[in-house]
Amino acid sequence: MATEIISSVYRPDLVDRSRTTPGDLIQRAGYASLCAFVFVMPFEDYLQAFGGISLGLILGVLTVSLVALRIAVTWQYRRLSPLHYWMTAFTAWAAFSLFWTIDWNLTATRAGTYLQLLAVVFVIWELAATEARVFGLLRCYVGGALMAAVFLLINYMLGRTARQIYEAAGEMSWNDYRYTIAGLNENDLGLTLALSMPIALYLVAQRKGWWTTSLGWLTLVGCVPALLLTGSRGGLLAATPALIMLLLAFSRLPYRQKLLAVIACGCVFAATMYFVPDRTWARFSTVTAEFSGGTFTHRLVIWAAGMEVFRDHALLGVGAGAHSSAILQAVDVPYVAHNSFLSVLVELGVIGELIFGALLASMVYCALRLRSLDRWMWISFLLVWGIGVSALTWEYRKPTWFMFGALAAHAYARRSDPARVWRSR
Repeated sequence: MATEIISSVYRPDLVDRSRTTPGDLIQRAGYASLCAFVFVMPFEDYLQAFGGISLGLILGVLTVSLVALRIAVTWQYRRLSPLHYWMTAFTAWAAFSLFWTIDWNLTATRAGTYLQLLAVVFVIWELAATEARVFGLLRCYVGGALMAAVFLLINYMLGRTARQIYEAAGEMSWNDYRYTIAGLNENDLGLTLALSMPIALYLVAQRKGWWTTSLGWLTLVGCVPALLLTGSRGGLLAATPALIMLLLAFSRLPYRQKLLAVIACGCVFAATMYFVPDRTWARFSTVTAEFSGGTFTHRLVIWAAGMEVFRDHALLGVGAGAHSSAILQAVDVPYVAHNSFLSVLVELGVIGELIFGALLASMVYCALRLRSLDRWMWISFLLVWGIGVSALTWEYRKPTWFMFGALAAHAYARRSDPARVWRSR
C-alpha cells in the first residue's frame, strides 16, 4: 500500500523527457525520496531500520544529499522567499542561544534539530517548485496519516493499549484505555491525525481523479476513529477547524456523492460511538470542566513555572531546548512546556518570540493570498496546528516544519515545468 501511495504522487511525466539532463534525473530521484520522507513522517518512529535508526532520518539524509548533488551538477537553485529568511533567523537565534544557555548540551541538541529541519524546508522549496508537486507532497502526508491510523486500529483490535506499549519500552503509563502506536505519545499522534483532516478534505474537494478522492475519504474514515481512540482532548479540539474544509468539500460534490458522503459519515459516527471506550468518552466530557476550573492535566503548574523563569530571562531566554532544566527547581520534574508559544518565549526570550511570531504572521499572510480553496485549506491547517500546539511542545517537530516548507512552496509555486523556475549562481 505504501508503494502505491508514493508512486501515485511521484509524477516523472511532469518533466519534459525530450530534454532530460543529469540534473533532471537527480531532481526526480530527490522528489521521489522527498515523497517517501513525507509519507513516513506520521509514523516514522513506528518503523525502525538499520539498528534502530529512524527510517525518516535515512530518507531525509538521502533527500538532502540528492538536492546538494543537483545544485553541484547544475549550479542552479531557487531564490528564497521572505518566509525562508524568517525561518533562517529563528534557527540562527536558537543557535546563538548557545552563548547564554543554562544547559549547553540541551541547547546544542535543539540547535542541531532546528538546522536539520531548516534543511528539510529548503529541500521542499527546491523540489516542490510547481503546484502539482506541492499537491503530491500533501497527498503523501495524508497517506502517511492513514497508515498511522491503520496501525493504531490494529493495536485496538489486538487489545494493545498505550500502557502496554509503554511498559514494553520500559516506560510508565497510567492510561489503560487509550491507544497509540510505538514511538508516539497519544497526544502527539492525535494532533498528527488532526492535521491530516483539512488536507484530506482538500483532496476530496479538488476532485482530481478517483484515487485522490478515495484517499481523502479513506483518511477521514480511518483518522476520525483513530483520533478518538487516542483519547487526546487537545487533538479533538484541534480537529474542529477542519469543519471549514468539510463544508467547502461537501458543497463541491455532485448530488450522488453528497448522499454517499452523508451515509459514510453516519456509519463512521455509529462505529465510533460503539467502539470507543466509555472511559474515553468520559475523558472528552471533562473538556468544559478543564476550561472552567481545571489544571489541564497539571499544565497550569508547568506554565506558571515557565513564566517565573521567563521573568528572570525575559530578553534572551534560557537557551533553546533548556525549558525542562529551567523549571526543574520549581516542579521537581524536567517537564517540557506543553505549549509551543510559551516554550519559545521561555527558551528564546522576547526576541525569539517576536521572530517566531513574525514567521507565523507571514505564513498567515501568504495563506490569505492563495486562491479560494487553497486559502481555506491552509487557514484550516494553521488553525488546527495553532490549537494543537497550545498544549504540546511542537516548535521543533517535523510536521510543524513540513507545514512551514509546504506552505511556502505552495504560496510561491508555479504552474509550469520545474525546470523553468531555477536560477543560476
